[in-house]
Amino acid sequence: MNLKEKILEILVNAPSEVSGEVLAKELYVSRTAVWKAIQGLKKEGIEIQATKKGYFLRYKDLLLPSRLNELVAKLTLWEKVVYKFEVSSTMDVAKKLAERGNKAIVIAEKQTAGRGRLSRAWKSDLGGLWITLILLDKRPLKYAFVFPFLSALAVANALKENYKLSPTLKWPNDVLVFEKKVAGILLEVKGEADLMDYALIGIGVNLNNKVSQEPFEQRAISVSEYLGKKVDRFAFLSSLLQNFEALYFNSSMQEILREWKSLSSTLGRPVKVKTLNESFEGVALDLDDDGALLVQTEAGIRKVYSGDCFYLR
Repeated sequence: MNLKEKILEILVNAPSEVSGEVLAKELYVSRTAVWKAIQGLKKEGIEIQATKKGYFLRYKDLLLPSRLNELVAKLTLWEKVVYKFEVSSTMDVAKKLAERGNKAIVIAEKQTAGRGRLSRAWKSDLGGLWITLILLDKRPLKYAFVFPFLSALAVANALKENYKLSPTLKWPNDVLVFEKKVAGILLEVKGEADLMDYALIGIGVNLNNKVSQEPFEQRAISVSEYLGKKVDRFAFLSSLLQNFEALYFNSSMQEILREWKSLSSTLGRPVKVKTLNESFEGVALDLDDDGALLVQTEAGIRKVYSGDCFYLR
């Protein structure tokens, strides 16, 4: 751990203010070094207050870099964690890292310009889980479609393991708890000559954050709001990443799609589908082998690769 990470860990665990003198003695550094590290943390957006008694954190539910590094050391797909308190988007940070060949996970406590599919704004306040997974995967581009399904399953499994919830999956990229959205997945892929250079998988999960109940978000909820208590975000993240790796290494595409369908709340329901060019209604029948949604309409079966799916009640 560097000095900033050590100070952050002390402040997170401290019941009250910690003086610069105490920090300096405990970490065997000068008070000037402590002050510079505190200023560095503040520049990263971490809200550290200074009083006559010392320093304290206004917000303590943080995913500490030291614990994150210990977690990633136990995994195979990634070599490091890039932790930020505040970023515009973890996807933007991850893209720069992927271009340089980094096998990394990007985690932010909050995003100022988080986005979902079709560049829609995704509200990403403190308390949620906002991450992007970088996969340096050289498989054919045509296989990239499976990553959102795999990711949704990993989220669903983590929700079941940690909170005994019964999540369902909505095509193409949502995880629901009792019909309310608790998580979403975003995939961006770069490749050429039909091979992937890398895939970026953005995962946003409403955990301890408060979800706005304005009309456009009435179908969303956070886990803490549903359970009526705060949850351990680190435990959830650990479970999520372990489930992701287990599915990635041990399940075929067909097995992933089959498991996704077993948790689907979309299949068998009347739906309205909106694509960039049109909208139509029908009954969601099945997933094709390439992840496309098959919809029975009056004119026949339609195959949808990308679009929004709305449930008709």
